[in-house]
Amino acid sequence: MHRQLLEAERVDLERYGGRLTGAEFLQIASQSFRLAWLRPLSELIVAIDVALDDDAQTAETPESLVACARALVAPPDAGTPFGRRYLAMLQVSPAVVMAHSAVVQALPAGRG
Repeated sequence: MHRQLLEAERVDLERYGGRLTGAEFLQIASQSFRLAWLRPLSELIVAIDVALDDDAQTAETPESLVACARALVAPPDAGTPFGRRYLAMLQVSPAVVMAHSAVVQALPAGRG
């Protein structure tokens, strides 16, 4: 899903600013305020990666990581920068819709 969101943003950027090299887009993705909305998802991916590392000492549990993922995307909170932009991307990118569907289906059922 993260990859699809980045690709949709790249298409949008290139539509108005012309073709970007991989290095140019990487710099924009890592340093630009325009893509700062993706930070919560990027940080979640890093937390999952750290939790999967056998040598890592982390307070994150699988349940807390799933809860964080669910809070981000199932459903997105339109009151947050991530949620607003994510909802907009779901309206314009079929690839993001497909990735979203796969992620939501993969999340274990929430408790409540």
